[in-house]
Amino acid sequence: MGEKLKEIRETTSDAVSIIRELGSPGVQESLNKILETTKAAKEIVEALKEPGFVKNIENLRLTSESIQDASVKFENTIREMKQTGVIEQARESMRSVNDVLNSFSTNEDFAEGTELMKATLMAIRDLVDELKLVIISSKKTGILSKAEGVIKESSEMYRNIASSK
Repeated sequence: MGEKLKEIRETTSDAVSIIRELGSPGVQESLNKILETTKAAKEIVEALKEPGFVKNIENLRLTSESIQDASVKFENTIREMKQTGVIEQARESMRSVNDVLNSFSTNEDFAEGTELMKATLMAIRDLVDELKLVIISSKKTGILSKAEGVIKESSEMYRNIASSK
């Protein structure tokens, strides 16, 4: 029985020490910060459940999906153009036409028409070059893959909010 009383006294003493520590200013301040953080988190979660916010997230998700679809279509179009050789054929055609026009440029009757044709061909050549630069830039910067990441994150956020209702 003496052992039991000693054990009860030690347990009670430990409990009193813990209660004293809980009453200390540092622990109270930490507990207050935890309480404030919890309240803020709860307010944020409640705000995320509001219909207007859910609608905005849904709109972001839809926009992201549209961007992803457009990116995929753009990549596929460029890939197909490269595979079919359309870009290279256009470049070769421009060179051939340019060579032919250069041979006629000595004739005064064709001079004005030749200059217009040359300007048109230069514009087409610039377009082809710009398309190539866009492809190279996209590969270097990963813009299309970043868009895909944004879409996945937006979809995941929407699913989390929708499932918490």
